[in-house]
Amino acid sequence: MQTSKSAVDFGLLAQGATRVYIFYRCALALLLLALFYGGAASHIFGTDNPQLYQLTAIGYASATTLTAALLLTGHRDTSNSLLLFSQFLIDLIVLALLMHSSGGLSSGLGLLMLITVAASSLIFTNQLALLTAALASILLLAEELISAYLLHDNSRAIFPAGLLGVVLFLTAALFRVLNQRLRQSEAVALRESDQSLHLQNLNQQIIQRMLTGIVVVDTAGKIELINNAAIELLGAESSHITLDSGTNLQASPLLQRGYETWLKQPWQKIPPFKVSASSTEIQAKFATLERSADNSTIIFLEDTRIAAQNAQRLKLASLGRLTGSIAHEIRNPLGAISHAAQLLAEQQDGASSSKRLSEIIIKHTQRLNQVIENVSQLSRRKAPDAQGLHLEHWLKGFLEDYKNSSAEAGIVDIEIEDPATIIVFDTSQLHQVLTNLLENAHRHGLEYSALAWAKCHCHIDPLTQRPCLDLYDRGPGITTDQVTHIFEPFYTTSRTGSGLGLYLARELCEINFATLDYQVADNDNPGFFRIGFAHPEQAQQRLHND
Repeated sequence: MQTSKSAVDFGLLAQGATRVYIFYRCALALLLLALFYGGAASHIFGTDNPQLYQLTAIGYASATTLTAALLLTGHRDTSNSLLLFSQFLIDLIVLALLMHSSGGLSSGLGLLMLITVAASSLIFTNQLALLTAALASILLLAEELISAYLLHDNSRAIFPAGLLGVVLFLTAALFRVLNQRLRQSEAVALRESDQSLHLQNLNQQIIQRMLTGIVVVDTAGKIELINNAAIELLGAESSHITLDSGTNLQASPLLQRGYETWLKQPWQKIPPFKVSASSTEIQAKFATLERSADNSTIIFLEDTRIAAQNAQRLKLASLGRLTGSIAHEIRNPLGAISHAAQLLAEQQDGASSSKRLSEIIIKHTQRLNQVIENVSQLSRRKAPDAQGLHLEHWLKGFLEDYKNSSAEAGIVDIEIEDPATIIVFDTSQLHQVLTNLLENAHRHGLEYSALAWAKCHCHIDPLTQRPCLDLYDRGPGITTDQVTHIFEPFYTTSRTGSGLGLYLARELCEINFATLDYQVADNDNPGFFRIGFAHPEQAQQRLHND
């Protein structure tokens, strides 16, 4: 006899069948006891031996009630095969005793063994189910034989008992096949459930690791799903705004406004927006998720720096083709004009007016040559060789090189809030950006306050958690009207500028996933340029993807 735990199917089917059978035993015992004491079936139950029926029914009712109570309180283990088999054996013995005290098979109590055998076939997977049927048949035959030959009860018949035994074996075989079919279906359902859960977890991981922000909103404006990229783009972590499942989209007013605009005019493209002045521009795109009950909306939040970088590459390619075709045609006559002006200035030693005109020609040819050089340099821009830089160490080394390379370099102060700040940037391109900004700061400072001074303030933006470098100077500042134009090519506020320096600096920042903006003076706070570096992890991942 195999009674190991391997003989029991511990699946949902076996667990459910065991629980139902335990409560069935309790209900059956109480019902048989109530029928006996109520006298409703006194001509059927306990007719031959009322005392035996009474004692058996009371003991059975007490045992089954205790078992059901232990199951309800969680103190009963339903996975022990030996304990379960002992319960089936007790049920068969109790039914045999009740049947014996009630006149044998004619009482109909023997038919209740069919339920016991069927339940054992649903729970046990090996020979224990057939053993239960065999024991039930033996008890039926033994009860009939004892009553007929030992107790000389002539009303007993052996053939019906044997026939019921055959029915018990057929029941065990039938429910055993049914058990196998049900277990196979359950295994398939569990396998598909596990696969579905795996795919769900996989989709969740993919969504959470996407660089594109994903927000799913229901018809009531509540967030159903939001990934980490969306939380970061919307500045929820740094501004302590709660953006999670169940949160109303009004927690992000700018996104809520764009969502409402899209609901009214779904064909209109929503303009990019910034969560704060120092954050990157976010482009929101909306799409409807059609369901049977309601239609939710999925919102894609994209960092415009990626699109700007792609546009920048196309722009650089176009500039490369343009400047490559005209640089030779312009520089040759420009060089000839400059050389002729120098010769003219040497020949006109006494004529101061002619010499002045020659100097003007030479000055403007040099300026035009610098414009061509800047455009050519921009068109030849290679992909950034970005690397992790310790901002404090790199900035100190840069300032030392800057002062040594320029005889007219002014004063540069440094203020770093977090000495451990790490940025990701191409070193040569960052060198060019800061050189341009410092030269502008010193030049405008000399013109406005006769002091070539600049200050580099490095810190972490509290809203976006991005490393930032703010550059202050003693110049006149930039007005609100001028801010919209200063990064346009060939726009300049200086008589000697080419108008390409800031444009080139911003382009270099964009291809390194950084931003360059100007914060206009506010009350007592002076205006300043701000380089907003990308998060080091995200920048490395984007550069790797590219």
